[in-house]
Amino acid sequence: MALLARALGLTSGETIAHLLRLYAQPSPETPARPDMFTPIYAIYQRRRIEGHFDRSTGALSIPAGPGAGQYKTASGAARAVVTALRPGISPIRTGWTFWRLAETGAHLEVLRGTTTHTRTTTSPPAPMPASTAAATPRTR
Repeated sequence: MALLARALGLTSGETIAHLLRLYAQPSPETPARPDMFTPIYAIYQRRRIEGHFDRSTGALSIPAGPGAGQYKTASGAARAVVTALRPGISPIRTGWTFWRLAETGAHLEVLRGTTTHTRTTTSPPAPMPASTAAATPRTR
């Protein structure tokens, strides 16, 4: 933040205010995309939990009820719901099949190829170490 403030010739507080003015409201160049938010639901423990899936980021929000909050992934939101309703069991779930589209009832996974977010890495993955044990046949 300090580097950006220095580049803009502003204080840190002024820089934050400047960024909020620029990005808090959609501009004509970047209009809001309500079509990117898909209403979804899950039924768990005979309770219906409503949410919204953001097609542009893959994030999911639960406005109220068990697990209410903002989540980076559908699986994270599913784990929050399971933990809220049944804290004694493993919350590991695949969000793509836990959540359903409110309009059709289909699993969220039908949208899997339509999300526009991409994951970036800061460095390429490290190469696998060569293992001589795996390449050497065992003899008895």
